[in-house]
Amino acid sequence: MRTRFTSCLTRVAVVVAVAVVGVVVPAQIADARPTLRHVDYIALGDSVAFGFSPFLTDPWIPEAFVGYPELVASQTHLKTANLACPGQTAQALISLQAPDNGCFDGRAAAAAEGFPFLHVDYPGTQLDAALARIGREGSPKLITIQGGGNELIQCLGSPNPTACLDSVRPKVAAALASAVKSLRRGGYHGPIALLGYYGVPGIEGLEGRLEATIRDAARRTGVHFGNIAEVFASYASRHGGDICTTGLLIAFPDGSCDVHPSRTGQQLIARLVMRLLDNHNDDR
Repeated sequence: MRTRFTSCLTRVAVVVAVAVVGVVVPAQIADARPTLRHVDYIALGDSVAFGFSPFLTDPWIPEAFVGYPELVASQTHLKTANLACPGQTAQALISLQAPDNGCFDGRAAAAAEGFPFLHVDYPGTQLDAALARIGREGSPKLITIQGGGNELIQCLGSPNPTACLDSVRPKVAAALASAVKSLRRGGYHGPIALLGYYGVPGIEGLEGRLEATIRDAARRTGVHFGNIAEVFASYASRHGGDICTTGLLIAFPDGSCDVHPSRTGQQLIARLVMRLLDNHNDDR
């Protein structure tokens, strides 16, 4: 099977501009949107954590997208705030001035039209939103951070993707480390996990380089590393194929695969997250 890169990772703003025009979001849906109060689990990330699917963009209703944070919430007692934003780079997790891949444009376009874009609305960066929650009504039990995938996607469009990625990897590592350190300085002492990606067919080598960067950032900051690639590879091996042919990525009618996880793939990531939390609690 071929792997197809959808427009979400390359230009989210285009998707949102189309989605918000002429679409009426019922008031009861908008009013029922979650807030950052009474939260046990906070997820920062990009379209993977958001639960993006190319089949759910028109109309754009955030509640229709289900990522691993929502699956964790549905299978545990953890009240979850999914701060993830499609197109968000690791660098833009911590700075509004950082290079982004469509998240900020998408948020702005939706806000201008008065439509919700995210699972949880908040001003500023994802890190700002997470820090605002720490110390209010009890600290979260878990925070996960997933970033770097959009830096990789941007590099795929360059003349030399490997050189491009190698030049940006230190920035990804610095952004992830800065997020962790800011959360610690903000008073959060619970478990933090930096999550990797999963070896998309055709770009496994580049993803491996990104994976090493994320793993090293976790080691240097003393937090957990979520090895999604290992979990996906194990599942694919047991089912006699790769992560596309065994249903871990969203499938298109022509037999190709999107780069985003299917519900089965999201469920595997959710189980990994829950296992990381269980292991942390067992080690205490």
